[in-house]
Amino acid sequence: MFLALRELQHYRVRSLLLGGIVALIALMVFMITGLARGLAQDNAALLLATPATHFVTTRDAQGVFTRSFLSPADVQRIQNVTGPQATPLAQAFTSLSAGDRQLSAVLLGTEPGSFMAPAVTSGQPLTPRATGAVIDASFQASGVKLGDTLTLKPGGETLRVTGFTRGARLNHQPVVYVTLDHWHALQPRTQGSVNAVALNGAAGSRVGALAGLSVTTRAQTLQVLPGYKEEQGSLTMIQVFLVVVAAFVMAVFFYVLTLQKTPQFGLLKAIGASTRTLAGSLVTQMLLLTTAAVALAALVTLGLAPLLPAGLPFALTSSTLLGASALLIGVAALSSLLSLRSIARVDPLIAIAAAP
Repeated sequence: MFLALRELQHYRVRSLLLGGIVALIALMVFMITGLARGLAQDNAALLLATPATHFVTTRDAQGVFTRSFLSPADVQRIQNVTGPQATPLAQAFTSLSAGDRQLSAVLLGTEPGSFMAPAVTSGQPLTPRATGAVIDASFQASGVKLGDTLTLKPGGETLRVTGFTRGARLNHQPVVYVTLDHWHALQPRTQGSVNAVALNGAAGSRVGALAGLSVTTRAQTLQVLPGYKEEQGSLTMIQVFLVVVAAFVMAVFFYVLTLQKTPQFGLLKAIGASTRTLAGSLVTQMLLLTTAAVALAALVTLGLAPLLPAGLPFALTSSTLLGASALLIGVAALSSLLSLRSIARVDPLIAIAAAP
């Protein structure tokens, strides 16, 4: 520890430059992590927060709601196996207007009072005979208020906003909840069919045995959600490359410094310093520098997050930030192994003799 602190203090400019590089890389990792989580929330908040554990679709749909069409007879077969806790869902993409504002949304039909019914943050929840709608709170950014009328395009049907809910987004669009009966009235061509049945429990294995039906877990449903897997995969790949770059920069920098300090290491060994002491000093120096840089990057990220544009999907929790920080610090510790090997191989006599 003493040697590490003394060297960091003596070579201030060098330490600041390396720390700055690591801080910038850490900042990029944190920002991309927040963007990845924000896009996941924007694309699939409805599925991420749902209490449903499984979803039933037609077998040929492979878990994709928009490809699945379950007839009333299929729904009845499912409920005969699972009981009334099986909740049918009907989904349709729609365009609507609120005054002179043109908006896009996902029109979702569900049973009022079921575990899939939206929890309202303001206004009134859905009721069995309701003809209004509970909508995602993100509509408020477009000026939509309680009591406003939404006009569906191109048919001209109207929905009165009776409540707001949070975390109801799907495929990067806000969700408009209506009762299942009202959804079928608005979508007469569906002839009473639904897209999926949500389950909350261990009945999925029994339903999977029914002919023509397929059961997927919530995690599997997320992976087949259009665009979700590709979006998250691309951002994860960028994160991996940044972590690899950080490890490479730290490893090469300290390896070069170790080679330059070979005579000093040889002298320290000659006067009694053990390899363990010198290796500990190097690892401590790297960890102190990396920890300080990562902490600075985390503080900057937390300061920048409230300043980002409102429309930018960004979500970074404290646990995620701590996890990413621990990963970067752990990678820095592993990257020191290259330098430790060089320290262990230093021969005091040869190192001193080679000194200019």
